[in-house]
Amino acid sequence: MISRLSNSCLPRWFHSASSNHALKQVPGTVFNQPVVRSPTVFKYKEEGSQEKVPKKKDVPKERHAKRNAVGVQMLSKSLHEQIFKNCLFPPPPKAYENISLEHLKAHGLDPSQSSTVPSTEFTLPPLQGNNLLEHFHRIGHSSSEPYLSLAKQLAEATIPPIPENWDLQPGWTKYYHAEDGSGYAEHVEYPEHDGKPEQLLVFDIETMPKYHHYPVIACAASPNAWYVWLSPWILEPVSNSPEHLIPLGSRDVPRVVVGHNVSYDRARILEEYHLDGSKNRFLDTMSLHIAFKGISSHQRPAWMKHRKKKQDEADSRNEAIQSVIHFLHDVRVQLEALRKDIVSGRVVDSGQQAKLTKLKEDLEASLIDMQSASSRFDGVNNSLDDDDDISEATGQKRWEDLTSGNSLLDVAKLHCDIDISKEIRSDFMSSTPEEIRADLSDYIDYCASDVDVTYQVYKKVLPGFLNSCPHPVSFAGVIAMGSGFLPVNEQWEEYLRNAESTWNALEQKVRKSLEDLARAAFEEHKVSPPGEETRIEPKWKEDVWLSQMDWTPKKAGKTRGVMPVEVEEPEALDGQTDSTAPMWYAMVRSDPLSKKVYDRILPLLLQLSFESSPLRFTSSEQWHYLSPSDPNAVMRLPTSSNGRQISVVLNKLHAVRLLTDDKMSACDKELAIRISQGEQSPDIRAAVLQLAEDARNRESSKDSDPWLSQLDWEEVEVVDESGRYSIKHKAKAAKVPKPPSVYWPRWFWDLAKPKKDLPPGSLEITIRNRMTPLLLKMTWYDYPLFYSREYGWVFRVPSSLLESASQADAVLRHKLQRMSPLSFYDAEDEKLADATLTGGYLFYKLPHKDGDEANVGSPLTKSFLKFAVDGALKSSAGDELKELVEVGIRCSYWISARDRILNQMAVWDKKSEGLDMGFPKLEGSMETSPTSEGNQQTESTVPREKKWGLILPRVITMGTVTRRAIERTWLTASNAKKNRVGSELKAMVRAPPSYAIVGADVDSEELWISSCMGDAQFGMHGATAIGWMTLEGTKSAGTDLHSKTASILGISRDQAKVFNYSRIYGAGMRHAMLLLQQGSSTITPEEAHKLAENLYASTKGKNTHRTDIFERKFWYGGSESYLFNKLEEIALSDRPQTPALGCGVTSALLKECLPAEFGSDYMPSRINWVVQSSGVDYLHLLIVSMDHLIKKYGIEARYLISVHDELRYLVKEEDRYRAALALQIANLWTRCMFAYKLGMDDLPQGVAFFSSVDVDRVLRKEVDMPCVTPSHPNPIPPGESLNIEGILNKTNGGTLWKDGSAMETSVEEEWEGSSDGYIEADCLAHRAANPAFIRAQAASDFGEIKHLAKQVYGKKFDDSVKDNKPRKRKSSEKSTLGNGEGVDWAEVVDQLLKSGRELTARI
Repeated sequence: MISRLSNSCLPRWFHSASSNHALKQVPGTVFNQPVVRSPTVFKYKEEGSQEKVPKKKDVPKERHAKRNAVGVQMLSKSLHEQIFKNCLFPPPPKAYENISLEHLKAHGLDPSQSSTVPSTEFTLPPLQGNNLLEHFHRIGHSSSEPYLSLAKQLAEATIPPIPENWDLQPGWTKYYHAEDGSGYAEHVEYPEHDGKPEQLLVFDIETMPKYHHYPVIACAASPNAWYVWLSPWILEPVSNSPEHLIPLGSRDVPRVVVGHNVSYDRARILEEYHLDGSKNRFLDTMSLHIAFKGISSHQRPAWMKHRKKKQDEADSRNEAIQSVIHFLHDVRVQLEALRKDIVSGRVVDSGQQAKLTKLKEDLEASLIDMQSASSRFDGVNNSLDDDDDISEATGQKRWEDLTSGNSLLDVAKLHCDIDISKEIRSDFMSSTPEEIRADLSDYIDYCASDVDVTYQVYKKVLPGFLNSCPHPVSFAGVIAMGSGFLPVNEQWEEYLRNAESTWNALEQKVRKSLEDLARAAFEEHKVSPPGEETRIEPKWKEDVWLSQMDWTPKKAGKTRGVMPVEVEEPEALDGQTDSTAPMWYAMVRSDPLSKKVYDRILPLLLQLSFESSPLRFTSSEQWHYLSPSDPNAVMRLPTSSNGRQISVVLNKLHAVRLLTDDKMSACDKELAIRISQGEQSPDIRAAVLQLAEDARNRESSKDSDPWLSQLDWEEVEVVDESGRYSIKHKAKAAKVPKPPSVYWPRWFWDLAKPKKDLPPGSLEITIRNRMTPLLLKMTWYDYPLFYSREYGWVFRVPSSLLESASQADAVLRHKLQRMSPLSFYDAEDEKLADATLTGGYLFYKLPHKDGDEANVGSPLTKSFLKFAVDGALKSSAGDELKELVEVGIRCSYWISARDRILNQMAVWDKKSEGLDMGFPKLEGSMETSPTSEGNQQTESTVPREKKWGLILPRVITMGTVTRRAIERTWLTASNAKKNRVGSELKAMVRAPPSYAIVGADVDSEELWISSCMGDAQFGMHGATAIGWMTLEGTKSAGTDLHSKTASILGISRDQAKVFNYSRIYGAGMRHAMLLLQQGSSTITPEEAHKLAENLYASTKGKNTHRTDIFERKFWYGGSESYLFNKLEEIALSDRPQTPALGCGVTSALLKECLPAEFGSDYMPSRINWVVQSSGVDYLHLLIVSMDHLIKKYGIEARYLISVHDELRYLVKEEDRYRAALALQIANLWTRCMFAYKLGMDDLPQGVAFFSSVDVDRVLRKEVDMPCVTPSHPNPIPPGESLNIEGILNKTNGGTLWKDGSAMETSVEEEWEGSSDGYIEADCLAHRAANPAFIRAQAASDFGEIKHLAKQVYGKKFDDSVKDNKPRKRKSSEKSTLGNGEGVDWAEVVDQLLKSGRELTARI
């Protein structure tokens, strides 16, 4: 336990002087300590060797930097005493210090080379408690209230039943419920009860994304009443704008709003669109579920398989039960008939009645048992309230039954055993407003049902989350992260336009280049019509790439831009006159409403279309239309009965219905309806004649017009009788010869497939097209590429290459000798198989970034750019390849993020329309726009009308099992890159006038947390190699972690970062091998394995693979062995918890619920949880600290967003430096909290403060990033970046008070928050129990480990491995009797029915 001294703290240098302390040993043993060697005497690089920093007169500076035993500079005495008050941990024994020094030396680290940073001193805000732990408990409690109390109140309450009837009126309607079951409704402005706004709401909305982002229906429930909101637009779409947001009441009323994926609903709430924010806080049942019952990504496939198996078993049980029920019914009928026959004397009973009766009784008993077993099984697997219930019900726990997917459907089933259907949701995605309005009450029922189910889930998941994450800081951090916002101005819309236009231009450039290649190949190699092939082999067969394409002749017609050859008509024969007209026109002029005109001509004159597809008529298919996706597919109108042909379309059954529903269109809709209804008035006839005149005037476009081209344009002689034509006879003319058909190769015919909005004959070809690598004639090490249906893209080499002695192919030959050639079994790979068997060739797969098992879908993706640059990937068609790939890279970000970005819901400030978001009004408002300064374009202020608005990011506050927040657009946005279109996304978030964006990046947050856990075994910062490298390693000396890894692998330092972080997150050697192979096209799998093996041996070390030594498996000999042993110790504990805030792991990763065998224990996921969940604790501690300081010192700042390790606030400009200082203090407190909970009562000075805090006008990673991209060529001026010294200078030596007065040194007011629930923690739990285990982890020889263990335990350990692994649970293992699981229901029923049928057959 922690020793506490009143208002004092023992300095670290005093700790280092003591060597007599001994930690607890194994009971009953005697440990002979190894010889204590004299510590090395170091001379440290002190402040005098660096640039002197001016000293403030009122802050005395220490003469020398304070250091621990391994040379790490610690906090100044002043800061240490303010933070670690009332705290005294025993210092690490001298033996621990010596082991650490030897360990560092073994890994080439010299403590004498420790760096020196300025020793910072200033007065901190007073802690709100007796020590740092109580301080965070109190400020966490203060920040979480009143929301935590409101949340618990809502979970303990009940809501009224769902109303049976709905009043359909715009805005909010409140539904009262009386105890006698009666109720009534009234219109309200917002949810309120007894004249006060509701503070507890369960909430859900529905939208129609096909039309707009705004809500159409909302339902809310409180313990007092139900509420329904309807958009005026859904009730009257014609007369109302859809842009309506939902009011919840005053922004100043604390309110808890609960929903499933509630961030989506939050974006539709009116009060959230204000710069000052609201006191609404949102609790997401999905996030709460994920935090303690969620599933990791690695577990999801296994869980999906398990769920399917359970469903199949349930279906089998139900089928078995139904079979028995039906058979029982037959037996009862047969028994009753037999009894009647016996009574009537028609049949003499010879024992059959008794046998049937016995069979009936057996079936009834079996049915009861089966139904009971099925019920028990369903209850066990579908209603698991806690782990004890599972244990009692099944005798063992399975992680698959403790977790579920994240949808409301899955979560409701897991927690509440509620089955719901979400099919109606699809109606909102596809239906029209009229269709929704027609069944509006049903859709309100659906929305209200979701609210009710969400509330039932909430009552389960809130207590579960609070039990798993009990610290008030966790709850406060979660609700704060759900209140983020992003201010934007008119530059947002310009960004969308620029990115889209730049992307289109680059895409068009690529298309043009590829189209030129395609047309060149087409023109060079013509195909003959079927049956007219010559004996001469076409040249394309000699081309290794072109010969892979389909050269089958295909007839090309009008849809592909091939028009009939104009043939000069011969002169008319004798008797022909000038008084002629087209046949169809003559028929209309003869009788505008004749049956022939009505049936065949009028639909074409009216230009009838179904869903934009012109109607067509043929004698074989009658009236129909062609599918937009397949021009050869004939489609019937939906009004056709059973798909029958339609001979007449202008009638009530077809045209009237479809025109009224707007599914069919016409050039004159009203006329078409009147004709279809049978009207034949004079004005109808006149209108038809006018249509005919208009059509004849468009004769020049008859070949391209889809309607005119179907009319009979053959000229006939007519007699004009007062405007009415009569057909005399056809004009005699010579027969016009039919032009010859045009044939194209099938591959070109496919590329020219008709596309909407493109003229006929246009080629649809991009770098993602499978034809593109063949047109580019691509090679891999100068050997041609082929596409395999079975293996994706492969390359072909002569089989003789492997025996060749040529030095030119030495690299590839060496690689191929370690690869297996491919064998082809798919029918579509027949030609490749023939080339392998008889052609003297071998085929190999192109390398994939995910390993040998994965297929390459395209060699033109981003991962192949480096191969195009280094020459492994080439094009034999010219220099287009590199340019095309680079264009693809430029567009890659916009292509992947385009839909998400375009669908962002930006709501604009419209004070004139009543939507005031609190943006400041400025006279002659200014706007950033491009101007020129010298030869460089920059953004500066130019008078122009300004526009401001807000985007509310849809952040799922705990979207993974590590409780990390996720969001599909902003939290995944990359930094601006000069070769990525649209990558300037984050920089479009702008600070309004008189505001600044203040924030910082946590330097190597999770790396420091992990290394700190390893150091905790010693009780000393920097005691381990990775801890020292993290704190003191430098890039220049090559002693930082990334430089060390780079030297081991022979790669760049930036590449090494990927290896290091993935390893710390739990990734194994296979992942390192894949990364190495991705980085080099020449490295073999064996070479990658060797390098990865060296890396892991040097870093992670070796594993004992036995649990009898020191009672556990552990890593030893590596620079990171201490770290991984501590991570695995936490991950493998019965109830893993994060060290800082004590948050528990999700049930799906509990040790007792997972198989113990390697590969099935999800160890990488569990280690990843320890690291990343601790990172979430770090972020929550930072946010709560900022919340405390903002409130206490009146800093006008609001949480903006957290992206990865970045934390940003929107701050009034005059408070920007106070906010920067608050961030530094928050970081100092947070780091110290981690050290404190890990048993170390001090903190290295080098990590105490952010390296810099950014004060900026835009959101970006670094203040000096110009954010220049292809779609944003103008650089953004830099912001301001301040280190701690700079901030102290800006804040009068470090004061948070607005007037600059000195910080208080004593606490006069009461501490804020409450200490209820506060428990003193055992912070020394992470320190190693004895020096032997400490030394064993540093050992390089296993014999030394056995010797150390013998000293501790007093017995000899032999070389045999004594690892009592639990056996793998077999699928055939029997389940607890009577629960119905694992029963082969088909076999049970077959046996039961077989005996019964034999009996009834005999009877």
